[in-house]
Amino acid sequence: MENQNIKKASFKSFIKSFTPYQIIYLAAVVLITAVCVIFFPDLMLSTSDATGSGIALVVCSIISVISNPLCELLISKQSKWNFVVDFFLIEIPELVICLAFGWYAVAVTVVCFWMPIDVISFIRWNKHPNNEDENLTQVKRMKPWQTVLAVAGIVAFGFIVGRLLQFIPGSEDSYLDAFASAVGMANGVLLLLRYSEQWLAWLITTVLYLFMDISSGMYVLLITEIAMLVNTIY
Repeated sequence: MENQNIKKASFKSFIKSFTPYQIIYLAAVVLITAVCVIFFPDLMLSTSDATGSGIALVVCSIISVISNPLCELLISKQSKWNFVVDFFLIEIPELVICLAFGWYAVAVTVVCFWMPIDVISFIRWNKHPNNEDENLTQVKRMKPWQTVLAVAGIVAFGFIVGRLLQFIPGSEDSYLDAFASAVGMANGVLLLLRYSEQWLAWLITTVLYLFMDISSGMYVLLITEIAMLVNTIY
């Protein structure tokens, strides 16, 4: 009974931790998404038909648009629950979108990296709790040699995988796809290891996704990319 009361108190404290800025931020994303769905459906379906796969892509886009900012706020609070939101409400919809648009490097990254990393991170973060709240964790900074190694790995992966993707039929934006995957994985590793530099990696990843969304015509996703850029910089 005592443990239940502690958990309830912790949950209430977590809910109260959302600042007016964060509440307005999430509300704005939901409102803008609703406006696009209701008043600009043609823009959301600009690259697909209004039935079948087209509807599925729009549904996945809406889920992703709303869930990404929520997940980012949870990360900013160093909350382990961001991994649950990411696994079910971001990675699965993103996988559908990536396969539809030929972003195979990102699709493989989702299945082979992000989904496993979410599970591992959720478990691992339980072992490094914050002294005041077990749902939070502590963070640290990278050393210079670690930064150089990470950048070298990203560049090598981007060029090699980008080149290989050009030989796959239906593959789109090969190098952009490869570099987005590389920086995204770097972000995931830094997040798993609790390094604060994951925010810089996430900023670069978001910018790359921004260009991918524009090139594919998935303009509704620009809502979440721009929203995440604002929050990441904040």
